[in-house]
Amino acid sequence: MQQLQRYFRKAGKAIARFFARVAHGSVLDIAILVCAVALVGVGATIAVISGRPRSVPVDASSSVPSSVSVPTASSVPSASSDGYDPNENALSLSEYDGTVLTETADGGVAYLEETLFIGDSNTYRLATYGLTSWQNNLSAVGMGIQHVTSTPSMLFKGMDNYVYMARAVAMMQPRRIVITYGTNNTDSSVGSFKDQYRAALEAIKKEWPYADIIINAIPPVARSRSNAAATQKKIDEFNKALADLAREDGYQFLNSSEVLRDPATGFAKAEYVIGDGLHLSEEGAKALIGYVRGHTHVVADTRPALTSLPVHMPTPEELFNPQAAASSSSSSSSSSKVEGVTVRFFVKGDQNGSLSGTLTQLVKPGQACQPVTATANAGFAMTWGCTEGRLYEGDGLSKVNNNAQTATYVVPANTTATTLDVWVTFSQSHIHTLGAWTDTKDGTHHYRECITPNCPDSAKLREEQEHTWGKTNDSTGMRSCTLCGATSTDPNWTAPHVHTWGTTDSATGQRTCTGCGATETDPNWTPPHVHTWGTTDSATGQRTCTGCGVTENDPNWSPPQQENPPASDTTQNGSTGSAADTASPEAPAA
Repeated sequence: MQQLQRYFRKAGKAIARFFARVAHGSVLDIAILVCAVALVGVGATIAVISGRPRSVPVDASSSVPSSVSVPTASSVPSASSDGYDPNENALSLSEYDGTVLTETADGGVAYLEETLFIGDSNTYRLATYGLTSWQNNLSAVGMGIQHVTSTPSMLFKGMDNYVYMARAVAMMQPRRIVITYGTNNTDSSVGSFKDQYRAALEAIKKEWPYADIIINAIPPVARSRSNAAATQKKIDEFNKALADLAREDGYQFLNSSEVLRDPATGFAKAEYVIGDGLHLSEEGAKALIGYVRGHTHVVADTRPALTSLPVHMPTPEELFNPQAAASSSSSSSSSSKVEGVTVRFFVKGDQNGSLSGTLTQLVKPGQACQPVTATANAGFAMTWGCTEGRLYEGDGLSKVNNNAQTATYVVPANTTATTLDVWVTFSQSHIHTLGAWTDTKDGTHHYRECITPNCPDSAKLREEQEHTWGKTNDSTGMRSCTLCGATSTDPNWTAPHVHTWGTTDSATGQRTCTGCGATETDPNWTPPHVHTWGTTDSATGQRTCTGCGVTENDPNWSPPQQENPPASDTTQNGSTGSAADTASPEAPAA
C-alpha cells in the first residue's frame, strides 16, 4: 500500500513538471499534449457511434413515448434535441382553478349554435369544413389580435364597407364567444400580445357586454414545420399569458391545445394539421369542436330581447393576405411550378341531394373550375366547404334556384397543394323555434325544445341545462329558478331561531326569550289604564275616573273642620234662662 502511494506521488510530481514545461513553452511537451488530446477525442467518438441506437425518435403523431427508440423513417429530431421542453410552460389546473374550463357533458349542437367563434384562419376553417356556419363565425385569414381594434374586417350582406370586429359581434348578438388569435402574432413579445388581447376584449365587451367570453388556446404547430421549436415555445408562452389574462379579468380559458398536441412531444399531432404544419386539417378541426362541446360554460342568458340578425359574408382572403388576390389570368410563381391541382367535388354526410358536373378536375392555381351544381332534396338546404379558398353566395356560389345551387370554385393562386376538396352538405332546412324553459322535475334541471308543429327533427333540438336559482328566502329557505320558475328548498339554508318567550311584564310589556336571552315588547301587551280623576267631593272625599267610572277616596282629601256652639243656660225643663234662674234653690228654713 505504501509503495502504491509512493507511485502516485511520483506520478503526480511528474505530471506537474510536464505541465510546468508546457506553461514555459516547451515545443516537445506541447506536441505530446496535442496528440494525447486528439487520441482521446477519436476514442470517445468511436465509443459514441458504436453505442448509438440504430433508429431515431418516434414521429410526433405516434403514441409511443419519445424516450423509446423504435424503427422509423422519420428524420425529424425529437423534442429534446430541438431544445423545446413541452412542460416548461404547462398550465397547473390548481393555479387556474375556476378559470380553465374542465370536462363537462357534451353541450351538443345547441351549445355551438349559441356560440360565436372569432379568430384567424384556423377559425375560418371551421366554417369551410362545415363545422360552424358563417352566421356564428367571424374570422379572417391572416388576421392577428391587433386587427380587432385597428382594422375593419367583417362584411355583411347589403353593406358596402367592412365593420370593426367589436361592432360585428354586437350585430350578431351572441350568448357566448370563443376567441382564438395568436397564430399570426408569434413575432410579438408576450407582453405586447397580452396587452393587445386585453384591448381587443375590452372593445368587444364595450359593444356587447352580454356575452360570456372564452379565450381559446392557440393551436400547436407540427414538428416538421420550419423553426418549429422556437414557434411552439412562443405559442406555449402566449397560452400561459392568455390563461393569466383570463384569470385576472374574469374570463374563461379553453385549453384546447391539450387535445391537438402530441403529449410526448408537445407539437401538433400529424393528422391534425395539413401539409404546411400550421393550419388545422378537417380531423383537427373536428377534434377542436369536440373539445369545445365537451368543455362547456353555461350561465344565465342576460341578453336583452334579440333583433333580427344580418347575413354575415366571409371576409376575402386578400384583406390580410394580399398574395391571394392574384387573378385567374396572372401567371404566379405557383402556377409556373404546378401544372395543375386535382380538385375533387363530393357530397359529405347523408346523401340528401346530388351533384352534377365534372366531379374531378385538373385546374391550374388561380383559375376557376368548371361549374358543379348541387340539388337538395325537398326540405333540405345545402352548405358548401373547401380545403382552401372560399365559396359563398356572390363569390363562387350562385343564388339558390329551385333547391339547386351552382359552385364555380377558384383554386387559390398561392396554393402549394396538389389536391383540393370541395364538398356540399345537405341538412334539414327547418329552423327550430325553441319554447320556454320547462322544469324536468328532477330538482336540478330544466329543458326547452322546438315548438314548431311537425318539426322534422325527432329530437326537437332538445336543450337541457341546470336551474339558475334566484335569492333564497331567509325565512322559508325556498328559492325559484329565474328561467323556468321551478322552486326548491335551498340545501344550504339554515332555519332561523324561533324564540320561546317568558312571562310578559304587565307594567312594561317586556318579555325575554328563554332560549337566547333576546328581549322585546310583547306585541299583545296592553299598557295598564291610567285614571283621569274628576273633582273630589269635599264632603265625602270621593272622586270618580272620567275614563272608566271607578270611584275612590281621594288620598289627599281631609274632612271639613267642626265649628264650636255658643255657651247658654238651660232650665230644668230644658228651656234656657239666666244664671240666676238656673242656680240651685235655697233649702227651706227649718
